[in-house]
Amino acid sequence: MIDLLLVHGVVITMDEQRRILKDGAVAIHNGRIIEVQDTEVLFGKYEAKRVIDCKHHCVLPGFIDAHGHGGHSMFKTVAMEDPSLWMPIMTETYKHYVTDDFWYYEGKLSALERLRAGVTTGVCVLGSMPRSDEPIFALNHAKAYAEVGIREIVATGPCNPPWPHPFSRWIDGKRVTNEVTYEKVLQGAEAVIEALNHSHDDRIRTFITPFVIVTSVDPSYPTPADMLYGLTDHDRYQSKRIREIARKYNTRIHSDAFGGMIHLAFQDKENALLGPDVHLQHCRGISFDEARILAETGTNVSTSASFGQVNARTPVTELIEMGVTVAISTDGTSPCTSFDMFQAMRKTQMYHQAALKDESYLPSGKLLEMVTIDAARCVGWADELGSLEPGKKADIITVDMNSPHLAPELMYVHRLVHQAVASDVDNVIVNGQLVLENRQVLHVDEKQSLAEALSEAEQTIKRAGLEKYTQQSKYFWGHARGYSEGKRYEN
Repeated sequence: MIDLLLVHGVVITMDEQRRILKDGAVAIHNGRIIEVQDTEVLFGKYEAKRVIDCKHHCVLPGFIDAHGHGGHSMFKTVAMEDPSLWMPIMTETYKHYVTDDFWYYEGKLSALERLRAGVTTGVCVLGSMPRSDEPIFALNHAKAYAEVGIREIVATGPCNPPWPHPFSRWIDGKRVTNEVTYEKVLQGAEAVIEALNHSHDDRIRTFITPFVIVTSVDPSYPTPADMLYGLTDHDRYQSKRIREIARKYNTRIHSDAFGGMIHLAFQDKENALLGPDVHLQHCRGISFDEARILAETGTNVSTSASFGQVNARTPVTELIEMGVTVAISTDGTSPCTSFDMFQAMRKTQMYHQAALKDESYLPSGKLLEMVTIDAARCVGWADELGSLEPGKKADIITVDMNSPHLAPELMYVHRLVHQAVASDVDNVIVNGQLVLENRQVLHVDEKQSLAEALSEAEQTIKRAGLEKYTQQSKYFWGHARGYSEGKRYEN
């Protein structure tokens, strides 16, 4: 007797043949898929402990969000009206004003939002820049994801110079600040990897994650070619140490990159943070020769749709045509981005079609690949995730198509990509276990989790003095453009 049988669904397999079974079934046992076939074939073949009728549902692999941030879910829209200040505000908050418990409550909130959006695996960089001076932050975050029941890839590693770097921890309600060395944060990252990688029945993995692959240029925007003076001693040392840690723990490398960084990183070919075991977020404003380096080294790319694509685009279509694996990520959730992968697909298509002035780019099927099987390749987990095939982990979502905005039930992939929203996800299965059933969260008390998150967010906002960044400006109503009201952020 098998554990679970899904029947009468439109099964979008994302397997090598990209089969779509209009009356399909999926047989699941011991956390894995054992067969995917027409319902009439599997109904008579297997006796199951539980049968779920998926009529009027699409059945497909769980979404994989290849880049997001732990912490941001507590601060959705905070400082949204002050976008130039947002990064320094959030960075300072994460470094000095969050408690150890903050990461647990935020992790619950983050995991619940992803769960309800059909994200069964999500990457989390802790903070706006990674913070690894104390392992407890990552341990608490992973604990929350494990309790909710979805997979988390904890991205842990050092932020940028200067070093030593001040970080604060709250002990008995009091702020204690210490100057932390670079070696200390690397030790913290190693402790996290050692404790969490492949933990919780392999639902939690960890990647070593420096903030950016080259620290000596602008960390958030492309650097002009005439400002690329070469790698510094710290750039080279960081690459060497990150490579050592990745080899020691047999884990992958994740980082951010912008135009100019790939050119510089490639100068240290022995330790460059490039290659099949690396995936780089953003890659906005990279040159053609940098795209060629990514293709030649087999480096994976994840990209999110944001206003930054207008000023410096990730050459997504060009990278795909050169053979690079590119995944769509949310970079969620703050200040104005959700974990809704349906929105992420549509926004990605819109930005790149507009930039290229060509509506034929990024067809619907490719977009769905970029949040399932391509995303699984990007994070190095395609052997077990990203498609519905025998032997793979049973990470599956069902989407209720019996709604006016998705009816009539035709052209299923097109409907999912262009009309579906996160709240259409009806059931979520991870490792063969139901974690969302008929839109009901099964493993944690959702209302209590939301209340705890609200309380912790309010305390953190007060502690960090962020109240003024939660207020509407005088330009909020009736104006075509917002302006500064003279706010200044001081550390």
